[in-house]
Amino acid sequence: MEDSRQISWTKFEPVADVRFTALDWRETMDGGQAFSWNSTGNENEFEGFFGGVAARLRLNAEGVPEASFPECLDARACIPKVRKYLDCDTDYGKMRESLAQTGDAAVIKALEIYPTLRILRQDPAEAIIGFICSSSKRIIQIKRCVRALAGRFGEEICPGYRALPTFERLARADVSEILKCGLGFRAAYLSSTSKKITAEKFEAENLRQMPYAEAKKYLLGLSGVGDKVADCILLFGCARMEAFPVDTWVRKAMKELYGTPDNPQKIRDFAARKFPDYAGFAQQAIFAAKRNGLL
Repeated sequence: MEDSRQISWTKFEPVADVRFTALDWRETMDGGQAFSWNSTGNENEFEGFFGGVAARLRLNAEGVPEASFPECLDARACIPKVRKYLDCDTDYGKMRESLAQTGDAAVIKALEIYPTLRILRQDPAEAIIGFICSSSKRIIQIKRCVRALAGRFGEEICPGYRALPTFERLARADVSEILKCGLGFRAAYLSSTSKKITAEKFEAENLRQMPYAEAKKYLLGLSGVGDKVADCILLFGCARMEAFPVDTWVRKAMKELYGTPDNPQKIRDFAARKFPDYAGFAQQAIFAAKRNGLL
């Protein structure tokens, strides 16, 4: 990745008439949903890229998200893309009301802690790449891998920024080149997955419309994708709210809060019964609150 400090940026403009608390904003942007954002050092401001757009995103004094873009991009064309990425048009009030009606004290408390939390609406292909990189790595390490992949294989968005590479580009790359991006054993997984998706001409966007079980089955057939990674891709890349990723934090939280067995499938089954329509959103709120010692 080139040095973005040399870029001239447009003035910040409001993205949409939605509001975040500062805590929710940081959790949405930097809580493990996506791995292409870094703090600029300014309060509640992040710089990164998605779907062919580079941007700086921040909250204004009223908690409204604002965006700035490299001057080489058309800001007017980028604002709607940011709005979609932040999922500004989805009625989260409906989800919260549905979850509150379960009467579950833990999820109600988590939603009170995070009253404006959202799920990013990422490109499913970018989510596949990001979460294959995520296995057994901390968020800061995953971010380095993602940026290295973009810098080595991605198309230029503008001077200083490159997008994540396509599966076609990764399929052509030698594994030894992917290894240089810090992926370790995950490099072979990403190479194999990219070749499979390319050979089958599979469109990752189809994961949004496919029946959940069918979409998950397809993902589980990709190298480096187990149950947890598949559900992360479906929740954070496809807005599939029935997906309930189960990692170490979630297993611990669900055992402490609900007495569930230490078995990921049984936890997912429990969540599907407990939160039938919005299990994924419940998971993210509980996960965030528990991980940050607030629940």
